[in-house]
Amino acid sequence: MSGRAGAPKLTDTPRRQGRRRGRRLRASLGASAAAPAADRSHRREEAIMSISSDARASRASRVLPRPWKTRALAAMAVAVCLTVTSCAAADGDGASGSQRPKGDADLAAAKKVVDTYSKPTAFPVDQPLARGLKPGQRISFMQCASPFCALLDQLYGMGTSTMGIAPVDTVKSGSSADAVQSALSSITADDPVALLLPAVNLGSVGTSIKKIKQADIPVVGAGVMGGPKQGIDAPINGPLNYERQGTILADWAIVTGGGDTNIVWYGNPELDFTKVSTEAFTKELKKNCPGCTVRYADIPLSAIGTTAPSRVVSDLQAHPDTDIALFSSLETATGLAPALRSAGITDVKIAGSAPVPANLQDMKNGGIDAAVGLDAGVLAFTQLDAAVRLATDQPLTDAQKAGEVPLQLITKEDLPADVSKGFSAYPDFVQRFSKLWAKARRAH
Repeated sequence: MSGRAGAPKLTDTPRRQGRRRGRRLRASLGASAAAPAADRSHRREEAIMSISSDARASRASRVLPRPWKTRALAAMAVAVCLTVTSCAAADGDGASGSQRPKGDADLAAAKKVVDTYSKPTAFPVDQPLARGLKPGQRISFMQCASPFCALLDQLYGMGTSTMGIAPVDTVKSGSSADAVQSALSSITADDPVALLLPAVNLGSVGTSIKKIKQADIPVVGAGVMGGPKQGIDAPINGPLNYERQGTILADWAIVTGGGDTNIVWYGNPELDFTKVSTEAFTKELKKNCPGCTVRYADIPLSAIGTTAPSRVVSDLQAHPDTDIALFSSLETATGLAPALRSAGITDVKIAGSAPVPANLQDMKNGGIDAAVGLDAGVLAFTQLDAAVRLATDQPLTDAQKAGEVPLQLITKEDLPADVSKGFSAYPDFVQRFSKLWAKARRAH
């Protein structure tokens, strides 16, 4: 693997050494469950004495002035006592977890995935447009409340100017299902030639999508977990991309943390793509790292940009043995880096998918270690290209049909000086599309 994507490795800090002692002790106590009661009691006393001895030695050799470290030792001691009776994790809620049997990680397989995606995936448009929109024809965009949707709106402006067509009509929506339904109804009444749709929950807007299809308005997605059967004619950045993101993050964590790393996965249950990336992450981690430990925590969409950082800090303080924190959407981690520093949490590695400009700035400053970069510029231009193709009866490219958008596993070494427009695997994407759209622009 190149030095970029795999770094930084987890350092062997005193806290990590203490966690390993705790894990070995829990394994020892679990193995003693089948022994006679008197023998188990004797082993329990020996185990607790051993931990006490380790703690005294640790205190004699080093100083732990920060509350974070003090809480870590206290939590480990409590975990030892609790393990005597039970070490099962809760399942079925927003912070469930699972303990897998120890085993050697398949580091070679994980490294191969990390190496593969340390380079950008293919450019998704390889066929020029034969013609553009007619004068007066317009494309609509239902803008969601997230910063990523605001970024897309800016990029659509660049795209329509490059293609030489009318600017996109943007209809802003709130985060509730009613707000989305209202925005979609307004768009339907405007009768655009195509609709650009962000990552909405299709289950909550099925009626509106049906009306849009009845009005013969093609729908181009951006992170929507559906295809033609669900009314999404071009599923740009669709399920395939999110499966890849979950897989890449699992293997990055394995390469970074090793075969016994402890991971938390933060998802957003209101977003359909969370389920897709979570399932892919879980499958890959189980396959390549049976010795890794993972738990799952949900962060509501309403917390992004508000209480999400404090929620994550509280969660990590409650689980001080966490090595790596992964985010199905790095938007959730906006504002997290300074919150972690304030809490004295400095040795948890942070990574996730689809970083927004604020995340990229945190990465430049060392607050985020890696990300699966989603090329927002290529995404927006690919959507516009697909919308025009559908509106003018031109075939989609194979990548547009599959929903592919360039992905790349990135660290701060991959970032440009200006991250305000997001990450781009293809910095020359405007020139590429300008060439692909030359005939359409002349025809207009």
